[in-house]
Amino acid sequence: MTFNLMKLASQSQLSSWLPSIHPQVWIFAIGRFFSEVGTGFTLFYAPIFFVNQVGLSATSVGVALGSASISGIVGRIVGGSLADSGHWGRRRTLLLATAISASGSLVLAATSNFTILVIGSLISGLGIGFYWPAAEAVVADASEIIAAKLLRSPD
Repeated sequence: MTFNLMKLASQSQLSSWLPSIHPQVWIFAIGRFFSEVGTGFTLFYAPIFFVNQVGLSATSVGVALGSASISGIVGRIVGGSLADSGHWGRRRTLLLATAISASGSLVLAATSNFTILVIGSLISGLGIGFYWPAAEAVVADASEIIAAKLLRSPD
């Protein structure tokens, strides 16, 4: 009996909170979930594949996949500037990030040696770097819209 009451209470609290989340935030949350699932599989299985199937050493695979962090830093700086610029904006930056990430994935899929693996990893890291600032800005913008509506609504 107590468990059912707690379950109902938590469901009503959750359902009262969930509708206040902006639809764009929901879309980003769902997209981010799928992105993280894909990233998790990639980070787990890519080293196994590149070592066992392509024949690279574990060290070279680690260095190559880690190089994405370097281009990711550059991508965050450039992507943040593009997302905040009046000419590019958030949407175009997100579309560019998607195109760069897809290109990086295609290069990684065609990898047959260390050099191509590093290039694919750098391209993928750049795309991820472009994605984050624009995505965070969109969520912040949507949150400001909700906050403004809440401040204007009479209680």
